[in-house]
Amino acid sequence: MELPEVESMVLAIRVSVLVLRFLLCFATTIPFSFLHWLLQKVLMAHHLYTTMILSVMLYLSFGFSSNLHFLVPMFLGYASMVLYQKYYGIIMFFLAFGYLIGWYLPFFFALLTEFVPEFVQV
Repeated sequence: MELPEVESMVLAIRVSVLVLRFLLCFATTIPFSFLHWLLQKVLMAHHLYTTMILSVMLYLSFGFSSNLHFLVPMFLGYASMVLYQKYYGIIMFFLAFGYLIGWYLPFFFALLTEFVPEFVQV
């Protein structure tokens, strides 16, 4: 999905297209947050609105695969809220960081084995 006249904006502020998309989505959070504030009283609309807006913004900024990475922590968070509401914060802290570390470690080990100095190798 390409934004119209994006090349002139990219050249004007000297960033990549991906960064420009992220900045545009970041700027649109201001009016969306106002609408979110108005929907506080209706709980189901509040959650559906948040999920829909976040999914669209993630898709526009980073593509479809980012929504897949968004779904796992979201479902884990809702499940821990329903099952163990008292300990939700600590459960979600460890689950979210475990998920992030689990995705980061393969890249870390790939970089580690690629850039090992010659004197360390046997």
